[in-house]
Amino acid sequence: MTIKKYMFPCLRGAFGKWVTYTCLMQLKDIAQLVNYAKEIHKSKNLSKMIQRALKDEREKEIGSYLIENQERFFNSLVVAIYKGEPQWHEVKAIKPDNEKALKLELPDYVGESMGFLSLTGEEKIFALDGQHRLSGIKFALKNDADLGFEQLPVIFVSHSNDEEGLKRTRRLFTTLNKRAVPVSKDAIIALDEDDVIACVTRYLVEEVSVLGDDRVKFTGTNNVLYSDLKQITTIGNLYDICKILFTEGLLKKKKDLVNFRGTEKDKQELLSYAKDFFESSFKHFNSLKQFNIAKDKALITPKYRNKENGGDLLFRPVGWLLLAKAVCKVHKLKNIEIDKIIIKLSKADLSLEGKVLLNKVWDSDSKNMIKMKAQETKDVIDILSKIARS
Repeated sequence: MTIKKYMFPCLRGAFGKWVTYTCLMQLKDIAQLVNYAKEIHKSKNLSKMIQRALKDEREKEIGSYLIENQERFFNSLVVAIYKGEPQWHEVKAIKPDNEKALKLELPDYVGESMGFLSLTGEEKIFALDGQHRLSGIKFALKNDADLGFEQLPVIFVSHSNDEEGLKRTRRLFTTLNKRAVPVSKDAIIALDEDDVIACVTRYLVEEVSVLGDDRVKFTGTNNVLYSDLKQITTIGNLYDICKILFTEGLLKKKKDLVNFRGTEKDKQELLSYAKDFFESSFKHFNSLKQFNIAKDKALITPKYRNKENGGDLLFRPVGWLLLAKAVCKVHKLKNIEIDKIIIKLSKADLSLEGKVLLNKVWDSDSKNMIKMKAQETKDVIDILSKIARS
């Protein structure tokens, strides 16, 4: 059986540490060959977060723009390629076709920069920059097949599917997108290699058992529902907790965390601090301990997150934020180990209608969480930190 070859006119170049291949491709080939950036994590849940970061309304908006505007114009897509057998075919000679061209002095690099890139269609290709443009192209071709013959520059970069290659590709993804529009919190958590808070958050859900096995809801928000019976909190909440731990507990500056340039030792300090906080919490708080060891989480969660009495502080994302702030306050003031602080707090009644928190986080009359203002938040943190110091 003959394997179909796709041949694209191409310029080969180098920029920084990347070798690039800038091809001219028809939109129909782009739509067929290029997919979304979901191949750059071993965790399927993190990959799904990247997919969810795509906005459906942008697909239709961009697709309609392509269909309706004769003066349509796009920037190049940047795509990563791995697997399959992509091949570079260099054009060995350029022949002038007139007298003027014969007199031109071509740069030295021209001969090795011009050629063709051939693909078999078996390659794995995904968009690093231009995911919404890609979704718009796919939408437009479903409605107007003639657009498929129009051409767009596509920049290919090589991608290695090992851990270092994945990191390098994730960093390029966020670098490209940061320069364009603000990257969503979901995408930062799932992809950013320079934001050490995001790196630690990913480590927690992939490597720390008390937060693994789908115990965390993969959304960038701080909202869990009563129907989320198997999830203790959200990955967005974990990110916010880690930010509190590092800025208020270890006194790191946020700007140094989101553009981290520390050593591996510095990173390990952050990882250990966050890991200790969560493992100690699940070890000592009775509600979390029950959740952790239960074979069926859905039998435990309603006891600690419900509409009748609110349940337990640590089954609410806001409760984790309050706990983290209280722990950091005591740690900073007294230099007490995290484990010892949490042991103290675990002996207190942290039920939302208990005497410690009654009508401070949960409204016992309306049976709803209270939208706490700054002073109310401070009051609860002070209560918790006082317990931890007693």
